[in-house]
Amino acid sequence: MVLALVAVFSALALWIPVGMVKVYENFDGPYYLVVAKSWYNKDFIRSHFSFPLPLEYYPAHFPLYPALINLLGGTPLAAIAVNIIATIAGAVVIYQVFKEFKWGNPLLVALVWLFAWPRMWVVRSVGSPETLFVLWVVLALYFFGKKRYWLAGLIGALATLTKSPGILLFPAFLLASKFDRKIWPILLIPLALIGVFGIYYLRTGDFWAYFHSGDNIHLQVLPFKVFDSDQPWVGNWWLEDVLWIYLIGGIGVFKAFKKNKVWGWWGAVFYTTILFVSHRDMARYSLPLVPVILLGLSDVLEKKEVKWALLFLLIPMYFYSLNFLAHNTVAISDWGPFFSK
Repeated sequence: MVLALVAVFSALALWIPVGMVKVYENFDGPYYLVVAKSWYNKDFIRSHFSFPLPLEYYPAHFPLYPALINLLGGTPLAAIAVNIIATIAGAVVIYQVFKEFKWGNPLLVALVWLFAWPRMWVVRSVGSPETLFVLWVVLALYFFGKKRYWLAGLIGALATLTKSPGILLFPAFLLASKFDRKIWPILLIPLALIGVFGIYYLRTGDFWAYFHSGDNIHLQVLPFKVFDSDQPWVGNWWLEDVLWIYLIGGIGVFKAFKKNKVWGWWGAVFYTTILFVSHRDMARYSLPLVPVILLGLSDVLEKKEVKWALLFLLIPMYFYSLNFLAHNTVAISDWGPFFSK
């Protein structure tokens, strides 16, 4: 109950000052709504929406989150409702997992997850699949650690249907099990990715539509290309925050390995991958790594000085989140298609 109240009222604290129109306009919520309304049909998108984007762009957004939006009514409010529900569920699951394995103070860890990472407060307060993805990842890690491989595979498949990095659970589980044949149900994870591509084929005629969605796959051949300001999704040389993310992420993953090998391998695979990502928004790209970091640093979080520092940090985090929410928007002149049945 505490986690649910904190999640809802902290979101309200952002919504009220900026207004719900700004909340609805925040990236990438409107684009997931386009998918929810059109299911990748190019003619429908062309005739109903006026975003200055190529029609091939929308398969960059995977289908499970739009499906859940439609389940709750298919409106901008439904997109946010799915995210809030996923946020509450994610916080509760993190609390229960950390409590079961006695990893630090579970309530404190869950509360820190809700706030203490760049972008988290904003991401969980707008239309976004990030918390839904983290929810699936944590559940998949939990069940795999319990040797309940069918559940791990099924939930890993849900993660892959939500966002493309879900496929990284597959190599993480292989490495964690030392390629044990008993884990074969995790084949559901790559099968889910094939299923997504099958949907794209049925809706667009292009099985590889994800890879033809434009400059949306930000992995490079060499690591640290994010520090090349000529990269199209970087365009900035003020990137000190990325170094801090690398540092804290690396320490967290290293320490997590000592507490749980399954979580450690997921952290190692995901952390290695983001080293090859060239995108200014590393704070958002690294969000699935945060539960692993919290595991690694769970003992540090219990120190009195750390608790006071985190409590103080709520103030600047609030103003950062408020400012980001107010400006990270796409202009929408006609809301009719977003609220139509």
